[in-house]
Amino acid sequence: MAKMKLSESSFSMIPEGSTIFKVMKVDDSKYDDFGKLSVKLQTAKGETHTETFSLINAKTGELNEGALKAWSYFARVCLNNFSADEIDTQDIVGCYIQATVKHETYIKKKGDNAGQEGKSVRLNDYATASGFGGKANIDVDNDEDPEDDSDDLDDFLDD
Repeated sequence: MAKMKLSESSFSMIPEGSTIFKVMKVDDSKYDDFGKLSVKLQTAKGETHTETFSLINAKTGELNEGALKAWSYFARVCLNNFSADEIDTQDIVGCYIQATVKHETYIKKKGDNAGQEGKSVRLNDYATASGFGGKANIDVDNDEDPEDDSDDLDDFLDD
């Protein structure tokens, strides 16, 4: 039996919670033929995520209204311009967006691993961000207001 050095694995899922992303790239090369847009996002730690918007239903060739609404909201939040009615897809490159990261489990339907369980990242609750703000990830506890640290201040006050 031979010993063999393995390459370093750098893949890890972005942790669940509220995270700020920078839009690094918008790939609209498949838009004309397939109605797809891919947006590459990156965290302050360098973790990447790709959001894909399928604007045309592949089976019917009709406009996917839900995806169009999702893309429109995503773009408006990135630009912090909720009255925009048309943009160039490249306008959002360099913009920041905050989103809640959730992990979802699903059963793979195609390929060699069909029938096996997989995990993916879903972004929800988009909010405008003006930069990373010095924090790579902001962990939000749903039971408490993250802005309400007034109780913790008592620990530092002298009588």
